Amino acid sequence: MHRSGISRDRVFLVQSLRDQLGGAWVYPVHRLDRATSGAVALARSSEAARALQAAMQSTACEKRYLAFVRGRVPDAWRVERPLKDERGVPQAAATDFARLLEVDFGEGRACSLVAARLHAGRRHQVRRHLARDTFFILGDSAYGKGGINRHFRETYGLPRLALHASSLRFPHPRDGRLRVVEDPLPDDLRAFLLRLPGVEPERLARALESAPAVWQNAGPGGAP
Repeated sequence: MHRSGISRDRVFLVQSLRDQLGGAWVYPVHRLDRATSGAVALARSSEAARALQAAMQSTACEKRYLAFVRGRVPDAWRVERPLKDERGVPQAAATDFARLLEVDFGEGRACSLVAARLHAGRRHQVRRHLARDTFFILGDSAYGKGGINRHFRETYGLPRLALHASSLRFPHPRDGRLRVVEDPLPDDLRAFLLRLPGVEPERLARALESAPAVWQNAGPGGAP
């Protein structure tokens, strides 16, 4: 997202966007983990950043993700489990999940493409809630399993953490109207999924197209 003393990266979103805007300052409001792709929110002034931050923390805000995880998962389920912040203080957290696609590797082994929906959000919420149920996100070096990650890198070309922020919905602080920002699954994760056994382009397309529909019959904060 931006330069830091511990980062070895050379390209940063904030600085790149600032250059595109002729040097104008931008303020990160919604951040993603380093290896996660997808939609983010930034503001053009400190005042707008404060207003947008408040909107992003409201119950009307909704963040949707796609994750490829180890194991066979339920059709739909909800995790309500407090998560500690960086100071060790527990914070309420709830995430809704739904299975979009299951990949069978034989001998009882499987992985699943899941949709996740959370309101507001805590640090690493999707990753931590999935890991507690041993549905580790592939490529997750912090909460996953190194042996599994290594196998999928070497066998199927897993490029990185298999987590993508596919949609960001929030009431705009200027007029209160809902804004929806969507980002399709990026090419690197799409190519990885298509290398898996039984995952044809048409099957993957149907799974991704079904993602918005899984939440249509769910109320705010409720699982389908």
